[in-house]
Amino acid sequence: MPARVARTAPSRAQARKPASARASAGRGVGRVAPRKKGAKKSGKNRMKLFYTPIHGFIHKALVVAHEVGVIDKIDFVPIYPMRDGYSIAAINPLHKVPSLALADGTVLYGSQVVVEYLDSLSKKKKLYPRSGPARWDALRRLALADTTFESTVTLALEKTEQPYRKSVFAWYWPKIERALDQMEADAAVTKGFDIGHAGTLHALSYLDRQVGKGLPAPVPKNYDWREGRPHLKAWWDKAVKRPSVVAHFNKDYIGDDTPAFAQSHVAEVLRAQGKRVALKRAPQPVDHHMG
Repeated sequence: MPARVARTAPSRAQARKPASARASAGRGVGRVAPRKKGAKKSGKNRMKLFYTPIHGFIHKALVVAHEVGVIDKIDFVPIYPMRDGYSIAAINPLHKVPSLALADGTVLYGSQVVVEYLDSLSKKKKLYPRSGPARWDALRRLALADTTFESTVTLALEKTEQPYRKSVFAWYWPKIERALDQMEADAAVTKGFDIGHAGTLHALSYLDRQVGKGLPAPVPKNYDWREGRPHLKAWWDKAVKRPSVVAHFNKDYIGDDTPAFAQSHVAEVLRAQGKRVALKRAPQPVDHHMG
């Protein structure tokens, strides 16, 4: 079954804040964590991460950037894919986040591509094992987590349809439960922290967010994936205390998240690609609006 485009939105607390209160210092580049002392400010040689700052969600790309030590080399550009004014189709034909723009105008998209590129920049800590069974196991767990996330997105979107299709929930929910059981088995034997773990945080936090809002049957009411999965619960409780998670998880976005700010960064990427950009360039309309 084809999945619909994911809906993302800022937290209620963030939505109530005036734009002036959300503007950060300097060039107004939003940050998910305080910039380290001595770190460079926004500039032409920095990367731009176009992403949606969802409250109560662990972003895999942010976790990886923090873990491998490149978080201070990135400017963050908030994008709300289903709101007019936020289209990034001019630099990513799929109009999806995350998208990572490099200083030379190259744009990488697809979360798995983005996080592997960020990992490649680190000469010390690596979340991708180099070779052998450890690498393939990490990639397997990453695929398991990413597909669980995508399946949950599909359910969340289907819920907004009137009427929603019961067959969608009957099709996807068993897959999610089996994936959770596999995560439990993996948590009992895996050590350390790698890209598979970063993906698992991403998937479980989004699942928590959506079941908290309620999903139709066969998803049980008040569902908690922790019940009956002691190893996964213990792993989660420890993993969410990592600095790479604490830096943004359950924290409101602080910074400029206006359409004008987003489009100014899209224009910078286009110029880096050698394209002429009109002073009052109108962004493309978004592909779909929720509701």
